[in-house]
Amino acid sequence: MKILHFSDTHVSHRRFRDVRDAWKISNRVTWIEEDYCLGFKKTLEIAAETDYDYVVHSGDLFDIPVGRYLAGPTEYSRTYVIKELKNFFEKTKYKVPVIIIDGNHGSYLTRNYSTIEFIQAAFPGNVYTFTNYQLKKAILDNKPLKLEFDEVVFFLFPYFKFGRAPHIEKSYEEWLRNNQQPDSSKISIAVAHGMQRGEDLHSLLFDFSYDYVALGHDHKQGSTKTNAWQSGSTEKHTFAERGHTKGVLEVEVQKGEVPKVTPRKIETKRKMHQTNITLTTQTNPSDFEEIIREKIKAYKEKFAGESATRFKIKIDGSVLLSNWWSMEDILLEIQQEVFTDAYNILEFRWDSYDLSKRAPISHEKGAKIHEYLIDDPVDDFERYIRSLGLENEDQARIFIDMGAQIIDEVFSGPIESTQEEEEE
Repeated sequence: MKILHFSDTHVSHRRFRDVRDAWKISNRVTWIEEDYCLGFKKTLEIAAETDYDYVVHSGDLFDIPVGRYLAGPTEYSRTYVIKELKNFFEKTKYKVPVIIIDGNHGSYLTRNYSTIEFIQAAFPGNVYTFTNYQLKKAILDNKPLKLEFDEVVFFLFPYFKFGRAPHIEKSYEEWLRNNQQPDSSKISIAVAHGMQRGEDLHSLLFDFSYDYVALGHDHKQGSTKTNAWQSGSTEKHTFAERGHTKGVLEVEVQKGEVPKVTPRKIETKRKMHQTNITLTTQTNPSDFEEIIREKIKAYKEKFAGESATRFKIKIDGSVLLSNWWSMEDILLEIQQEVFTDAYNILEFRWDSYDLSKRAPISHEKGAKIHEYLIDDPVDDFERYIRSLGLENEDQARIFIDMGAQIIDEVFSGPIESTQEEEEE
């Protein structure tokens, strides 16, 4: 059996900060949103070239909504997806099923709705979607979440951050053991959205005898186990991915055999350039401006949306705080200048998180440092929960334990990146 595995298309991705107000089609689609649409289109073109038995998308088909950002995909992106799926089904004579699961993007968490549901409604006999809500219901009902055909069973694992609390993790593991183990003579394929370093991909998926595990969430393509692969994203999502090769996976699966996985490359048109600058306390604003202008000199040509570059400056080292204020003003002025037709730059941004901003030494010597810390934040949080007067002691203890775990992560664990700089 042969499947095409792809993931993390993030169709509808748009940037609003540090991007020039440039539309490919005014008030319809921006250049960057179009880039992500093209990644989806190119994948389905590959899928139509070869006789695949199934096409599998392992999460994050749409980029929004995500977290507290409740805006849905644009009408352009929704229409684009429907149009390209229709083209694919017509080319393959409606014989190839498309299976899609929810990722951490694309669900209205406050509305009990996922954006992939309308795709199944548009192609009810050809597209099979599985949402976060279906997963949660399957766990509550202690029933499997799977899709069965004559020769294969797909076990579905939409995004679910099960590791936040011990009782949730326990329930999830019990559901896995009771319902999601392959037990037939058919080919078994798991489709999951998660990464091992997170709390959203259970180790049992690698212990069970699936013939192939189709993974999503990690934007870098590669194998996790001999039978488990991350397909990676189809477009370069952050500057951390600027060196990645993007693509999809062609997978040949036979019962009881190691799957044969062949990467299929997707060419991304948008160039991404990052330049690194190290400052010292001796760097003055005039020198800084000269450095920046030298970095962007190569892009001083008339703006052309098809070829415009996404440009980022990463700044580290140490700088006097008073100088940095002036440098930030310089960056803003240069950004305004760049976002004219005089530069072929679509996105211009900077990252100064690793830059140490120091007060002048004369100020440091006389400065008094005051720290305002809670002696025991876990104990303080428990006192707060107790003050709510919850009658159910088990419920109170769940809240207290969950808060303690989060506090421990904040003070001792690694700091997670923001959504904007995911994986960076």
